[in-house]
Amino acid sequence: MKTVSIHQKLVRSLSFSITAVTIIILVLTDVAVDTWVHDEFKRAMHNKANLLTSLVEEDIDDIEFDFAGEFMPEFEGAIDPEYYQLWRNGKVFERSDTLDLFAVNSLKYVELPLNTKLIKDIILPDGRQGQILYYSFMPQVDSDDRSDFQVHLNKTGQQQQPMLLAYALSAEKLNFLMSLIDISFFIAALLVALIVSLIVKRTVKTGLQPLDEFSHSLEKISLADKSTELTLSNKIEELLPIQNSINTFITENRKLYLKEQRMTSDIAHELKTPIAELINLAEVSLKFPQDEKLASTFTPDVLEISLRLEKIVANILLFHRYSNEKFEKNNVFDVYQVITRLADKCPRVSIKSEADVLITSNMFAFETIISNLLKNACVYSPEDSEISVTIAMLADKGLLVTVSNICSVPLSKDELQFIFDPLWQKDLSRTSADNFGLGLSIVTTFAQALDGNIDVNLEQDMINFKLYIPS
Repeated sequence: MKTVSIHQKLVRSLSFSITAVTIIILVLTDVAVDTWVHDEFKRAMHNKANLLTSLVEEDIDDIEFDFAGEFMPEFEGAIDPEYYQLWRNGKVFERSDTLDLFAVNSLKYVELPLNTKLIKDIILPDGRQGQILYYSFMPQVDSDDRSDFQVHLNKTGQQQQPMLLAYALSAEKLNFLMSLIDISFFIAALLVALIVSLIVKRTVKTGLQPLDEFSHSLEKISLADKSTELTLSNKIEELLPIQNSINTFITENRKLYLKEQRMTSDIAHELKTPIAELINLAEVSLKFPQDEKLASTFTPDVLEISLRLEKIVANILLFHRYSNEKFEKNNVFDVYQVITRLADKCPRVSIKSEADVLITSNMFAFETIISNLLKNACVYSPEDSEISVTIAMLADKGLLVTVSNICSVPLSKDELQFIFDPLWQKDLSRTSADNFGLGLSIVTTFAQALDGNIDVNLEQDMINFKLYIPS
């Protein structure tokens, strides 16, 4: 499986996202600025053209162009010149002095409908790139002469003739400005990408430092060290749930580690005694080969010790085999009959049950659980005491079997929490040759394998085991 780096993924995704959004904003801004500059340039051309048309005035006698060069030097000088030209009836009426400075001293004439404008790109007479605005308009008539002028037209049967204005100026400054804006935005985009990448890398690195500290803290944890837990110098809100979960995991695994460590020690202790007995028997037999009494008891003793070893190993294997497995529950049986049959070995057992308690479960597992509970009760209760077994069906939990007996050796509540641990015994010297502390461990393992559970509690000298199994 390919290894994925959170750091690289965050840097790439954040850098790309922020850069993409910024570039989109810059592009939209560039387009908006370009459009605004073009519109302002065209608006300036329209304003200048309208100003020039306002200088044209017509009356009954003639038409005149009231232009004053001292107020508009751009139409007379050679420095950054602008151009205009007027036509009436297709003939040149007036033109700017700047046209006389060059070989091409006339602007191109075009036909336009009245009151329409046209803007085109051209090469100016001075060779520069520019734009020209054509405008077809009617010369203005003074308001004082307007009625007389209309009477004159009616008498003569003539009509007022439109004029055509051409106004041209250089677009090189506009093109330079547009290029400068585009280059500026392009450089800004590159700088944004670079700066975003650097900032994101630094920010992500700083933000992931708690994870690095987290990782280093995990490397130092040892289950053998009882005081070790995961701690961070700075409390990070997002990491606190993980820290608490890992500390809980460490605590549980430390318990399992210590439990397995103790169990290994107990197994070694349980096996050490019969193995030592076998060794002693063999050494004595070799030392006194002629001893008939020793020879006669040697084989039975070896067999007894071997059977004990076999029983220990079988119980350990049984415990481990079903520690992480589930039983198939495909047997239908009467709980009362099964417990009655198993209780025949211990006449002190008293059974109280509801009628016809049938469940669907695994009979082997159920019999093993009940056998171990009854054996435990018989061994660790006074010989003249009664062992009580109660069978009931609960609406919410299913089958409940309670096994109660008086403890011949009192147990404390602290000891009660270890009662289901493998190979745990109240007798630390382990003097018993038949009990190994695996019976109740097998009980809880089999109960869990049946999707049930078992509880234990003390009421003075009475110990109660409650077995819950879903029906």
